[in-house]
Amino acid sequence: MAGCDDQSNMIERAVLKLGEPENQARLLQAAWLISLLMMVFGFIIILKTIFPNFTVT
Repeated sequence: MAGCDDQSNMIERAVLKLGEPENQARLLQAAWLISLLMMVFGFIIILKTIFPNFTVT
């Protein structure tokens, strides 16, 4: 059982570490970038659907 408690403490420390302001800012920046890329790729897919000859140069 000691190993189980150690694993629990490790997870708890990781969650607390993610709660620090500088780590939250880094996570928000990554989430924003992923969101932007998804929007751009979605826009390209929509354009390719509407205009089959559309190419990204």
